Amino acid sequence: MLTPIPTREEVVKAAQALVPTLRDRAQDTEDLRRIPDETIADLRKAGIHKLFMPKRYGGFEMPWGTHVDVSRILGQGCGSTGWVSSVVLTHTFLFARFEEEAQDDVWGENPDAIISTGFAGGGGATPTDGGFHVSGRWKFASGVDHADAMLVGAKLPNSNAVFNDLWIVLKKGDFEILDTWESEGLRGTGSKEIKVDNVFVPKHRTLDMKTMAENPPGAKLYDYYLYGVEFHSYFITLLAGPILGAARGAYNEYVGQTMTRVGTMMGESIIDQPAVQVHVAESLTELETADMLIDNLCDRLHVLGMNGESINGEFKLRAYRDLVMAGKLAHSSADRLSRMMGVSAQTGRNAVQRLYRDVRTMSTHSALHWEAGLQRSGKYIFGLPTGDPTIDCETKLKQAAD
Repeated sequence: MLTPIPTREEVVKAAQALVPTLRDRAQDTEDLRRIPDETIADLRKAGIHKLFMPKRYGGFEMPWGTHVDVSRILGQGCGSTGWVSSVVLTHTFLFARFEEEAQDDVWGENPDAIISTGFAGGGGATPTDGGFHVSGRWKFASGVDHADAMLVGAKLPNSNAVFNDLWIVLKKGDFEILDTWESEGLRGTGSKEIKVDNVFVPKHRTLDMKTMAENPPGAKLYDYYLYGVEFHSYFITLLAGPILGAARGAYNEYVGQTMTRVGTMMGESIIDQPAVQVHVAESLTELETADMLIDNLCDRLHVLGMNGESINGEFKLRAYRDLVMAGKLAHSSADRLSRMMGVSAQTGRNAVQRLYRDVRTMSTHSALHWEAGLQRSGKYIFGLPTGDPTIDCETKLKQAAD
C-alpha cells in the first residue's frame, strides 16, 4: 500500500508488482487496441498518474527521471502500457503550468484525471468574447479513450506560426474520438484521432506558446521546479522509458524462451551455440548502455531544475543526442533478438515479436529520428545554423568572442 506521498523507491516497487499482470494482459491489450479499464485502474491505484502532479491536488512532485524508472519497468510486461504510463500519464507537469482556474476545472472535479495530448494534424482557434472557438482534428492521441482532458495545439487566424500559437485544454465532451488506430506495434495505446467542431474554450484554458515555455502561470503557483523550467529537453525524455522497457522485455522473453529451445532440424541446444551467446550478450550491453545514457540525462535535468539553472543550446543538443542514441541501441537490441528467434518469433503471438513491434513503432517517432536528432549537433559542431534560435544565438555569440 502506497503512503500518501510515496518515495521514488515505493513507486518503482508498485510498478514492478504490476508486471506479471501486464504480461498476462498484453495480448488482450493488443487485441482491444487500447489499454484495458482494469489496467488503468491498476495504474491509478499504484499512483502512476500522480508522479509529476502538484501536491496541492494530491500529486507526488517526484524527481525528474521517475517516469523513466516506472515506464521502463511497466514496458517489460506490456509495451503499450509502458508507453501510456509515460507519454500520457506524465502530462500533468505540462497541465500544471496553466492558470489555476484551468487546473481547478479538471483536477478540482477529478484529482485522478487522465490528460492526453494531440499535436499531429491540428486545428484553429478563433477569438471571441471570453475565449476562443476551436475546431480541428488531431492525430495520435494516445490513451484518449480514458482521457478526462486533452492538451492540443492550435493556430490563430492568419497565423504564420511554424508550429502553433496556442496550447488549449479540452475537456471530455469537447471532442469526438475517431477510431483510426490500426498499427503494427503499440496497438494497445489507442492512439486515435479526435475531432473538435466549433467548441467554445474559455480563455483561462489557453496559453500562448511563449508564455507556456518561458513564464507559465503555474510557476507562480508552486515552488516545484518542473512547472517553470524550459520544458522541451524534459519533454522528449517521455519517450525513453517506454522504448527501453519494451526492448528489455523482448530481451527477458528471448532469454526465457531460448533456455529450452532446440533446433527444429537437428534438435541441438540453442543456448550452446557460440553465436547465440555472443549476440545475446551484445543485446544486453546495448540495453545497459542506453539505460546509462538516459539515467544520466534525467539526473542532470533534475539537478538543473533544482538549482534553477537554465538549459543552454549545447545541453539541448546533448539531450537530443542521448535520446536518439538510446533509442537506436534499444531498437538494435530488440531487432537482433527477434531475428535470432527465427520463424517461431515471426508467426503466432510470440511475446518477443509483439515487444519488438512495439519497439520498432516507437522508433519511428519524430523525436527518435536518428538523422534529424544528430544533424543539428553536426551543424553546431561546424558553426552552421541549426534552425533553433536559442542554439544559433549562442553560436553567434561564441563566434563573436573568438
